[in-house]
Amino acid sequence: MKTSHLTTLAGILWVAIGTFLIVRGVAMYRLAVLEQHATQTALVFSVVVGVCLGSAKGLFVLSRTAQKNKTRIENLPHPIHAHHIFSKPFYGLIAGMMLLGFLLRTWNEYLGGYIVVAAIYCGIGMALLLGSRVYWLNRGEAPGQETP
Repeated sequence: MKTSHLTTLAGILWVAIGTFLIVRGVAMYRLAVLEQHATQTALVFSVVVGVCLGSAKGLFVLSRTAQKNKTRIENLPHPIHAHHIFSKPFYGLIAGMMLLGFLLRTWNEYLGGYIVVAAIYCGIGMALLLGSRVYWLNRGEAPGQETP
């Protein structure tokens, strides 16, 4: 497998998972309104906070994480396989995030309800979408830079 294919696959995964989380977040907003009688004001506030915090995390934190992973992929010795898409410790982080998502959904009432969990899901989804842009940039090009 080529490093460019693995980089593209990583970007596709980040976009797919980010989109999935946003869709799940929107579904939780519906539950917040239907089951927990969330107000329109709380809903709007939650969406704005989730999108703003998620955007900041995507631009300033996950972009760096994606850049490190992209650089790691570009420096992998051949042969390269699909499981090299992320480093070994990152797979543990993914499992931990999935467990945390399950716990957030299960115990949402203790955290402020679905409206809070939905903001977290949408924020993380937005962060992944914005962070994924690193995988689409040309080699050596950092976020915010343009090639001449």
